[in-house]
Amino acid sequence: MFSEHPDGSVCADYTANHRHQGYTGLLHGGMTSTLLDAAMTHCLFMQGVQALTAELTVRFISPVCTGDKLMVCARLLGQRRGIYLLEAWLTKGQQTVARATAKFIVPSQDIALAHR
Repeated sequence: MFSEHPDGSVCADYTANHRHQGYTGLLHGGMTSTLLDAAMTHCLFMQGVQALTAELTVRFISPVCTGDKLMVCARLLGQRRGIYLLEAWLTKGQQTVARATAKFIVPSQDIALAHR
């Protein structure tokens, strides 16, 4: 469950699950990417914005073991012409284990209506 902070950022706790491992005992990089993307999406949701990921860049800093207790956070960096720029980070204690930046776009009315 994501919680919103006064600065507009959001954070959630996550425990790396063995069902999400890639190599034995390590969290799959795709799951790390998903956590970061989800945090940025929830950051926008908390501000009343529904947008789609247009570009996602992930930097893997350190491996995450299954069972590790993590925190994933995100914040909005800016918005221009319907494009939202966000950043997210995944931490284990005080150590950042992954970072991401992303651009999100508000879908056109046609796309939004087609998926209702």
